[in-house]
Amino acid sequence: MSSKTFAIDAAVGLIKREIGLAAVTADAYIGTQHDQGDAAITDIACVIDIEACKVSAGDETYTFRLVGSNVSDRSDARILDTLELGDAGTVPIETVDTVAGDRYVMRARTERQQTAFQYIDLHLDVEGTSPSITFGAFITKEIC
Repeated sequence: MSSKTFAIDAAVGLIKREIGLAAVTADAYIGTQHDQGDAAITDIACVIDIEACKVSAGDETYTFRLVGSNVSDRSDARILDTLELGDAGTVPIETVDTVAGDRYVMRARTERQQTAFQYIDLHLDVEGTSPSITFGAFITKEIC
């Protein structure tokens, strides 16, 4: 478990997914979109706590993407960071399966190629035989 602590802010769109919700089994944007108010360059971290992760078929992958955009419909979306989880045999370079209790921290800046973004989203892409993942996730702007 990580020894670093992160501030949790209940502002709309920062808590992406509460612990204890039903498993995610299909591609989806996770939680409510976070609106920074204006396009702003902000250093953020997205903390993902795994509750359960199906890897039993040996082909499941779960790709989390932090996404920035300046249009709320995400028509100009850009990937800010990517995290690949799942069965170690399907995730390049990885040697250990994702299991309950794992904590992952994605770090990003809400800017790409001199374009700052107003809206921040978390997207999950699932692949494999009956993929299923249960997790909690939140975005923080403060690292304690």
